[in-house]
Amino acid sequence: MRCGLNIGSAGIAKCLRLTIALATTITLVGSATAATPATADAGKIPDDQLLSYLGKDPLPPGTIAWQLLRQVKLVEVKKNGKTTLHPEFSAPVRALDRKQVKVYGFVLPLSTSLKQKHFLISPLPTHCPFCVSQGPDSMIEVVAKVPVEYSNWDPIIVAGRLELVNDSSLYYRLVDAEAVKN
Repeated sequence: MRCGLNIGSAGIAKCLRLTIALATTITLVGSATAATPATADAGKIPDDQLLSYLGKDPLPPGTIAWQLLRQVKLVEVKKNGKTTLHPEFSAPVRALDRKQVKVYGFVLPLSTSLKQKHFLISPLPTHCPFCVSQGPDSMIEVVAKVPVEYSNWDPIIVAGRLELVNDSSLYYRLVDAEAVKN
């Protein structure tokens, strides 16, 4: 898979979907057997490992917990002879759909610019802008109102309207997002 660096919004969105789909596929194939249905726990990184970079301190006030967003499982949906995987969100997660939320995590940039308007946020920092080490239950696509400054190793808070996405490679999108001063 080759994403390139100067590919525009449509190319970034395509690259994002391909990268997340690849990470999801590797996660599911690497851990599930033919007799095991796809579930939320198949290949999941344990919470303590996933959240280790955020430190032992409580999350900043008003931010949603990543453990809550991980309350989703993949279910098989059969339609017109095709089987696809779709997320099935828990009731507490469904209650967040289209609500204003704050999220605390690390920016995974989708371009080489020092400020990002379209990026991913995750509880894990990344060592490479196009490397994804976790599944779609621990990443949120962010579309910011104005570009956000970030550091690879310092978490940030972003606020915006959370949208649940019915796609096996992307579960969450935060739109009209803005960086929040800590």
